[in-house]
Amino acid sequence: MRVLIIGAGIIGSIYGWALSASGHRVVHLVRPDRAATLREGMTLDVFDRRKRHKRNFRGVYKLIAVETLPSADNFDLVIVPVKHYALTRTLMEVVPKAGTADFLLLTQNWNGAREIDAILPRTRYIYGDAKAGGAFSGGMLIATLSALDIGSPVGEPSELAEKVADLFATADIETNLHSDMLHYLWVQYAITAGTWAALIRAGSMESFLDDRNAIVKALRAGCECLEVVRRRGVLVSGYPEAAPFLTNSSLRQEFYVWIMRRMFRHDEYRKRCCAHAFGDPIEIETFYADLISAGHNLGVSMPVMESYAEDIRRFASTGTRHGTNSA
Repeated sequence: MRVLIIGAGIIGSIYGWALSASGHRVVHLVRPDRAATLREGMTLDVFDRRKRHKRNFRGVYKLIAVETLPSADNFDLVIVPVKHYALTRTLMEVVPKAGTADFLLLTQNWNGAREIDAILPRTRYIYGDAKAGGAFSGGMLIATLSALDIGSPVGEPSELAEKVADLFATADIETNLHSDMLHYLWVQYAITAGTWAALIRAGSMESFLDDRNAIVKALRAGCECLEVVRRRGVLVSGYPEAAPFLTNSSLRQEFYVWIMRRMFRHDEYRKRCCAHAFGDPIEIETFYADLISAGHNLGVSMPVMESYAEDIRRFASTGTRHGTNSA
């Protein structure tokens, strides 16, 4: 398949490398002056959780990078791994030049599909949630790759969703097809918003994991955020990842604190996925503001989330970026 990926950042590069290695023609559309820096390729250090693949890969991804969109007839699928707050702007620039290509939107969602529907018909796009991550360090992308969650905004898995699943299967990337992808994304959004707020106050992942009270407060913040999602009509209890945030048992809560510490300290996949956790103040502030605003509108009491307001404001105003940035 002929695949165009918008950008050569963390997520786009990981999936682009995997698809290219499986024989697909992959092209990255990058910002001006970026193509020259990628002429010799991109050095990767990947912790690879795919079956039938070597667990650790270190080498060069000889990607094809262009700075102007080639002919509209050159691609079957456009993958858009951008921040959700930049999605509409990106699509307005790319869609008119993309011919009849379909789109995989590898991004978050909180406001529904209305803005996207004004640019693309629902038959031509699906949403995806990457099960991959990492960070750039010293000119190298230190990353991890596992799977991919995808689904159509129309509800049941669409023909396009199944076609994209078949594409990623050729690269041995397992896909999980969701019958209500927007609800799935809202649950992930809520969990991320609550956890991010606690991380920002702690100042680092290690400080967060060292502080039991910080973890417990993060679980409570996530519970408040999930209540916002529940009032939007989502059956939150149907998502296993929500369980740690919904428990009323102090014993179970202690178990989840232990699990969280173990996962983020000893699971290489989790550690690499979270390496960019402090990378984008705009994204973090947007997540926080979205949940607080929606919570107020729906009458949800959010004292724990509201207690993080000054931490988020300070972090966003200084534009602090911990670690390295994506490209």
